[in-house]
Amino acid sequence: MRKYFTILLCTFVFFFNDFNILNSNMNSKTKKDDKKVLIKNELDSKFKEQIEKVNKQLEKEQEELKRKEEENKIDNSTIIQTSTNDDYVEDNNTVNENYSINYGTYGRLYISWFSVALYDYNVNTNSSVSLQELVDNNDSAAYYANKGKLVIADHNYQGLSILSSLSEETTSYINFADGSSVQYRLIKKAKGYNTGPDLVDTEGNSFYDMDGSLIMYTCYEDGIIVTLWV
Repeated sequence: MRKYFTILLCTFVFFFNDFNILNSNMNSKTKKDDKKVLIKNELDSKFKEQIEKVNKQLEKEQEELKRKEEENKIDNSTIIQTSTNDDYVEDNNTVNENYSINYGTYGRLYISWFSVALYDYNVNTNSSVSLQELVDNNDSAAYYANKGKLVIADHNYQGLSILSSLSEETTSYINFADGSSVQYRLIKKAKGYNTGPDLVDTEGNSFYDMDGSLIMYTCYEDGIIVTLWV
């Protein structure tokens, strides 16, 4: 009996020790699990805080973007409204106005404020257009070669009356459609007459025999005014 009791006691002690070890392990595991849960909760909380911060930042950026879009709409509306101003429309129409320079068949002459298109006519050849017709047309002066000189002629009432007011050393230009130009300098001005075959001064001297490479003439008083250019 004593032996049996001893064995039972030993068994109980062994079982008690195992129970304590098991219980201790279970408590340790429980503590670890609790710690994991706590850590997880802390991480979840921090993660939520970060998400909230990101969301708030996105909301601010979206609000700022909307505000800028509204400002741009206002600015664009102002520009459109300004473009309807009468002065602005007038300037715009002026810029877009279809305008081409008339160079005639030879070029365009410029003397001070006066300008006219030059149309070729050679008195030494037959032409379907008469010299008179060329000078009678608006914005049209006759340009031709005769007796070794170039000649420009037009009516005084169409602007060539400017010849009578020019002084020596005045410059004139002939511009061409290709963008090039030639410049002339006035060296002589005198009264004269158009005899038909010749242009002469009041003493009967031919202007074709005088110095100069270009002659311009127009009606003046009871005769003509002639200018010589180089």
